Amino acid sequence: MYDDFLARILEPDIFLSSKFYGGAGLSRQLEGEKRLMVAVLKDAVECLEKYRGSRNSAGQCQYLSAIEWVEDTDTDWLFSFTNICDSLGFDPEYMREVLLKRENRYIKPERSRMLSLAAMAGHP
Repeated sequence: MYDDFLARILEPDIFLSSKFYGGAGLSRQLEGEKRLMVAVLKDAVECLEKYRGSRNSAGQCQYLSAIEWVEDTDTDWLFSFTNICDSLGFDPEYMREVLLKRENRYIKPERSRMLSLAAMAGHP
């Protein structure tokens, strides 16, 4: 699923960036910034996939950082999830929903220990 998702994100533009941005120097600069934004988004998606269910603290930290970044709706930081999605032409809410829906399948709800009525009454 993530491979298809990444393939759609990384599809080349239909038009030439130099024609869209109007100047060769400016288009190269914006093209580089766009590539960096794609790399940041791709890294987060790969961290979600790679470190899901990780048992070591470093992997868990990577996974939780990626989840927090996707969940964060703040736009103050240039490379926030919302700003990157907007800059790349993606709907941030839709992207967030798709990514988190996938992750919610793997988050097991904690079960509280259920006591039977017999156990609560002191009977075996």
